[in-house]
Amino acid sequence: MRNLETKKEIRHKIIRLRKEMDPLVWQQATNTITETVINHPLFLEATDIYCYANYNGETGTLAIMEEAWKLGKSVWFPRVEGGEMNFYLVEQKEDLQPGAYGILEPTGEYKADGYDGLLIMPGVAFDEECHRIGYGGGFYDKYLEKHPDLHTIAVAFELQIYRELPFEEHDIKPEKVITEKHIYPLESGECFL
Repeated sequence: MRNLETKKEIRHKIIRLRKEMDPLVWQQATNTITETVINHPLFLEATDIYCYANYNGETGTLAIMEEAWKLGKSVWFPRVEGGEMNFYLVEQKEDLQPGAYGILEPTGEYKADGYDGLLIMPGVAFDEECHRIGYGGGFYDKYLEKHPDLHTIAVAFELQIYRELPFEEHDIKPEKVITEKHIYPLESGECFL
């Protein structure tokens, strides 16, 4: 692992690449990722969807939220207060308002219990075994440590996938990473979507 880029270098590189994506390519990739997520058994079987508002060139997530509502699922979004992240019920788009750094956050006070459902995870970079580099705050690792029964899918563009990433033993990786081309970890013999 000596030759791996540092987490900081990876963050800078991937965030720059995401911001440089052509808007049409971004939208097409987001549409493909969304379709894969909303047809995945983990999404279809969940009654509660823990989502987030995309930011900084991330894969779009609002269509996932809208599909969850259409299917009668409860949708929860994160808000960080006092250094701790919790998820709050969002029943309509208007329940989201710009918070810290302009990221949409829930305005409601009904907090999720975190015992069941599917959590859609953000991330800067992932590897083929689903190890994840986030933004460095550890909020998702801490939340999932307290709520181990939640299923997890991360959404990302294929350009965010590395063969191998540096990781710590305490890092919690998603069960699946869905890109516009693959679902990781790849099954034996799996090809492009």
